[in-house]
Amino acid sequence: MRLKGAVVVITGASSGIGEAAAIAFARTGARLELGARRLDRLNAVAEKCRRLGSPEVKVRLLDVGQRASARAFIAAAIRDHERLDVLVNNAGVGWRGRLQQMPEEKIDEMIATNLRGVITTTQAALPWMIERRRGVIINVASVVGFRAAPYSALYSATKHAVVGLSHALRGELSGTGVKVCVVYPASTAGTEFHKDGSGGMGPAYSVEWVANLIVRTARFPRRDAMVIPVRAVHLAEPVFGGLMDHALGERRRRDVPEQKPAP
Repeated sequence: MRLKGAVVVITGASSGIGEAAAIAFARTGARLELGARRLDRLNAVAEKCRRLGSPEVKVRLLDVGQRASARAFIAAAIRDHERLDVLVNNAGVGWRGRLQQMPEEKIDEMIATNLRGVITTTQAALPWMIERRRGVIINVASVVGFRAAPYSALYSATKHAVVGLSHALRGELSGTGVKVCVVYPASTAGTEFHKDGSGGMGPAYSVEWVANLIVRTARFPRRDAMVIPVRAVHLAEPVFGGLMDHALGERRRRDVPEQKPAP
């Protein structure tokens, strides 16, 4: 895909991978529609993107966990441009701890943001992409989308679901010209996930590195975009899965304090 002048929509664009992706797409000359829950941070990101060459940058308050907000975000982008070339489903939240102690409100928030948000924005964008017979949907998953991490059980489950959704959707869209791609970051320095408690697996990559991977995936769509250590883990899973369960459990257990049971 030629990205200069393309309409690129990014969720969770106020920080971390989303912010870095917005900046990377701006350098290609893409037109940007950026959404997140923190409008002040979004405005700062948008100003950086304008300075870097994006011909048009619009920001919108977005909570992908709320269906009405997610649908309105996509509808506004299409109303502005009458097209949508690239959708980057990046918004996500994390939590680290024992599943039996996970607060109910965190469970609801993670499912709504990490999974339902991807479903809602994709449903809203697909009719327009299919009509034009072109478009790229990039779902930002994680290495835990196939190698689940102890003490991040629900986060792992939501990313597994995003991977399964993406793979199934490819078959549905065969012959339409619409591509569905999955990007699998490992630990990513410069995000808020460590602060949120989701932890990390494997060597850390910068947000800029992951953002450039997302841009390359938009330009040359491929089913699964993985960094080399992630692909190695993927290949090793059928043989060494049990050993990895034990090793990861022991390593991460030391980092997770005992908590009171959730009410």
